[in-house]
This record gives sequence, structure tokens and C-alpha cells, in this order.
Amino acid sequence: MAAIGIAFRSSFLMVMVIISIGLLAIGGTAENHLLAGDKLKTGENISDANYSLRMQEDCNLVLYRLPDKVVWLTYTQGKGTGCELTMQNDGNLLIHDDKQKVVWETQTNGTVGNYALVLQRDRDLAIYSSPLWSSGTAA
Repeated sequence: MAAIGIAFRSSFLMVMVIISIGLLAIGGTAENHLLAGDKLKTGENISDANYSLRMQEDCNLVLYRLPDKVVWLTYTQGKGTGCELTMQNDGNLLIHDDKQKVVWETQTNGTVGNYALVLQRDRDLAIYSSPLWSSGTAA
């Protein structure tokens, strides 16, 4: 029972951190993060006021400084069709095609937990996991 309470508090704190980061980073516009289990399908993006991370039709994941200056990319163009970016619940961020073949990954998989990919205000993409510390005062 105590483990369930700790897991709930950890999950709750993670959600609160993501919401806080999101509000600071985007000022009420589009989402700037993917939580574990979330996907970016072909043509979708996450963004903030100045940057956009787009899963393109050609299977390339590209970070743009808006409107169209390329900052970073996965160089996966032409390596599949119907590609999706997935933030897995083991911490691995990957692109797979419509046949479920992995065409790119961060290789950051570890233990199952709470993970989030965040497009930060400084344009860095970062994967976060469960809080390292908590005051333990969550209700």
C-alpha cells in the first residue's frame, strides 16, 4: 500500500513539473512536451513560442527555430513511411515506421517509470524522469 502511495506522489509530482515547465515555456500556446506513451505522428509537432519539433512526412524528425530555420534533425529522411515518434515508458525516445521497424532511437531505455521529452525554452530537447527529490508534502 505504501508503494502505491509513493508511486502516486511521484507521478503527481512529475505531472506538476511538466505542467510548470509547459506554462513557463509556452505561455499558453501549443504543448512543448511528450509524456511516456505519447506519440508524434507524421505531420504533428510540439512547440513553444520560438521552436517547433516536427515529425515530417519523409520520416525525419526536425527541430526548427520558427518559422523555418533547421536547428537539429535525426537524418532519418527516406528511412520509412508513416513514421511516428514515441516517448516510451522505459525512457527511450524512438522513431518507428508503419511496419514498427525502429529507424532511430536515443537508446536511453532503463527502468519503467515516468518520463517526459521536453522542448525547453533554450531550444534544448531533454528527457526527464521521476523527481530525484521530494519534500514528501504532496496531498
